[in-house]
Amino acid sequence: MSGRERFKLDRRDFIKTTVGAGLAAGVGLGVPKFVRAQEQDALPLNEESAKVVPSFCGVCSGGCAIQAYVQNGRVVHLKGNPHDQAATGRLCVKGYNTLETLYDPDRVKQPMKRTNPNKGENEDPKFVEISWEEAIETVAEKFNEIREEYGGHAISFFHRSHPFSERLGRAIGTPNFIAHQSTCFTTQEAAWHAMVTGSGKPWTYDLENTKYILSFGCDLLGKAKNMHMQNVTNALRKGAKLVVLDPYQSITASKAHEWIPIKPGTDLAFTLAMIHVITQEKLYDKEFVEKYTTGIEEVISFARRYTPEWAEELTDVPADVIRRIAREFAQTPPAHIPSHKRDAAGPNYVNSTKLAQSQVLLNALVGTIDRPGGAMLPRNPRLPGMDAIFPPPAFPDMVTKRIDGWDEEPIMHTYYRGNMATVADGILNEKPYPVKAALVRGYNTLTFPNAKRMTEAFKKLDFLVVCEIIPTELVQLADIVFPEPHFLETSSFANRGYHSMYPQLAIRLPVSETSLHNTKGFGSIILELADKMGLGRYFEGVSGGKFDDERLKAIGTSWEEFKQSPTGLWGDEQALEPREEFNTPSGKIELYATVFEKYGFDPLPTWQPKLEMPSEEYPFYFVINRPIVHKMAATQNNRIAHEISPENHAVMNADKAAEMGIKDGDEVIVKSKVNEVKLKARLIQGIRPDTIMIEHGFGHRSKALRLADGKGANDGDLIPDFSVEEFKKLRDPGAGACMTDVCLSIRKA
Repeated sequence: MSGRERFKLDRRDFIKTTVGAGLAAGVGLGVPKFVRAQEQDALPLNEESAKVVPSFCGVCSGGCAIQAYVQNGRVVHLKGNPHDQAATGRLCVKGYNTLETLYDPDRVKQPMKRTNPNKGENEDPKFVEISWEEAIETVAEKFNEIREEYGGHAISFFHRSHPFSERLGRAIGTPNFIAHQSTCFTTQEAAWHAMVTGSGKPWTYDLENTKYILSFGCDLLGKAKNMHMQNVTNALRKGAKLVVLDPYQSITASKAHEWIPIKPGTDLAFTLAMIHVITQEKLYDKEFVEKYTTGIEEVISFARRYTPEWAEELTDVPADVIRRIAREFAQTPPAHIPSHKRDAAGPNYVNSTKLAQSQVLLNALVGTIDRPGGAMLPRNPRLPGMDAIFPPPAFPDMVTKRIDGWDEEPIMHTYYRGNMATVADGILNEKPYPVKAALVRGYNTLTFPNAKRMTEAFKKLDFLVVCEIIPTELVQLADIVFPEPHFLETSSFANRGYHSMYPQLAIRLPVSETSLHNTKGFGSIILELADKMGLGRYFEGVSGGKFDDERLKAIGTSWEEFKQSPTGLWGDEQALEPREEFNTPSGKIELYATVFEKYGFDPLPTWQPKLEMPSEEYPFYFVINRPIVHKMAATQNNRIAHEISPENHAVMNADKAAEMGIKDGDEVIVKSKVNEVKLKARLIQGIRPDTIMIEHGFGHRSKALRLADGKGANDGDLIPDFSVEEFKKLRDPGAGACMTDVCLSIRKA
C-alpha cells in the first residue's frame, strides 16, 4: 500500500468528527466547568477595601504578572496585571486555579521526620512533626557523616537551578546536580545553541504577527502558556493560517485550518522534504539568507535526496501535500515553525535534535529568526550571578565523574544539568561510585522515565531529603521533609524568558506577613543547612534579600525602589531592534552547524528513524499530551483542576477499538517493554488507528493526596530509561531522554 493510499484511509477515519473530537479532548469540557467552579466558590470581593499585592505566577515558567486581592488576611481573587505587556492583564486557567493549591488542606505544613524504616508504595512513612532546628541539624549531621565516609560526590541534588544550593553542592564537593531538561527541551536547546545563539533556545514568539504557523505537535493552545495562547488566538483572528502535524488531534489541531495526522517519529522526513522543495525551487528569502546565514550551498546539495515522494513513504502524508505546504510556508511571509518543550522536536525521539535542527533551518530559510512574526531572541536585562556579587572562597577539589554520565555530553554538559534518563541506573548499579544521599526539590518520581525504577533508586539511598509543598510520592519515601511556602507567600523578582518582546521584570511580594504554615523558603533552608554543616564561610554576607538587591542595583534600581513600583513591574516597552549578528563561530546563523561538526555530530540534519518500531507484540505508537488545566504532575490534587480533569485515559481510535472489542470507559492494560499500566479507554476519531495517547501527570499513589491518589496511571511507567553506556550509543547532541520512543500493546483488563 502506498503512502498516499495509507493517508487517504486514515484521513477518512480521522475526519469524521474533526472539531468535535478536539473539543472533547479539552476545551469544550474543561472551560465551562472551570468557570462554574470559579463562580460557585468565589468569595465576595470588595475591590475598594481589598489590599492589592503584586506578584507573578509560579505555576509554570511564564511568570505572568498577578494582582492578588487580599481581604481579612485571605486571598480572595487573582487578576492578571494589566501593565504586563506580554500577558496583557490575563492569566491562564492554571494561574487562576492556584488559590486551590495555596489553600489545599493536604499541604505539607511542618517539618517531618520518618519513623518507619521500610519504604515502598504501600508503606506508611509514619511521619512525626519536628522543629525546624531538629530538621536542619538532622540533615546537616547526616550529610557530614556521608561526606566524611564516602566523599561529597556521594550526595546528589535534584532540582531546578538555584544559586544557593549550587554553591552548597560545590562546597560539599559533589558534581551531581540533576535537573529535568533532558526530558523537556535539551534537543531544541542543542539546535539553537549550535546554529544561532551559542546558549539555548528562545522562549518568545511574535506569532501574533505571523501569517502562516506550522506546528509539529506544538500544542500551544492546549498547553495554555498564557502569552503563546494569546499570540496564536490573535494571529488566527487576524487571518493567519494554522497547519498542525500531529498523530493526535490536540486542542491546537482542532482549531487548525489543516490537521495532518503524521506517523509518529517521522516529522524529520517531512521537514527534510520541505527543505528540498524550498531550496530546489529557490523559494527561500534570498536577502536574509545571503546576509545573515552561512551554509546555503551545502544545504541545497544535501537536500536534493530528500524528495516529497521519499518522505511520503515514511510519513503517510502524500507528496503533493508536502510540496504544497512547503510552498505555502515559503510564500506566505512571515511564516514560522514554533517549538516548545515536549512537542515533536522535544526530547521524544532519538531523531528529535535533528528535527529541531531542521526546524531552525526552515525558519532561517524564510527569514523569521529574530524578526517580526518569528522567534525573538532574549532582550532581557543582564543580571550578575551569585559569584559576581558574593565571590566565594576556594572550593574543595571534587571528582568530575557524575552518576548520570552528563559530564560526557560534549555540548549539553556546559549549560544544562543532568540526565533523568540515566540517573536511576547510576544509583542502582553504583556507577561510577555509590550515592548515599539526595536532596530533592520540586520533583516527583512520576516525572522520571521508568518511574518504578527511579523509585527503587531513591529507596536504595541511605538518606533522602525532600523539599515540597504537597505530599507527593517522593515525599512518602523521604527521611526528612522540608515544607516550602506557596509562591504567593514569598518575595522575589523575575527576569522573564517568555517576555523578551517586552522585557519587564516582575516583583513578587508575600500576600500576608506570615505564612499559612510553618514553612521556609528554599534559599533560607540552604543557608541554615550550610551553617550547620560548618560551611558558612561560603555564604559570608549572603542573604536572599541582599542578593536580589545587588542584582537590581546592577541594572539601575533596587529592591526598595522596585517594591514601591505602582505597577509591580520594571522596564519600559522597547522598540524591536533586529539582531545583525548571532552568537556562532561565524557570527551568522549557521545552516551548516560547525559546532556540531566540531564534536563529531552531523552538521546537517540527516535522516534518522526513531528507535523503536511497531511489532506484532507492540503494534501501537505512543504519544503524550497534557490536560489544559494541569501543570505536569503538580496540580492533580488541586480541587478545581481535579473536578475538571480527575484522571487520564488510554486515548485510541474508535474504529480500531471496535475491531479489538474495546468500548469507551473499559479498563485496559497498556504495556511497553518495561512495564504495564491499567487505566480507562477513551475512544475518539481524532487519533491515528496505530497510536495511543496517554495524558501526563496522573497515577499518583500517595495516600496523603486525598483527591489525586489512585486516579489514572503514570505514563512514565511505560518509558524506558538507559544506562550511561546505552545512552552514549544514541549519539544525540541534544542528549534527549527519548520520552515517547517506545511502542505499546493494549488489551481489555
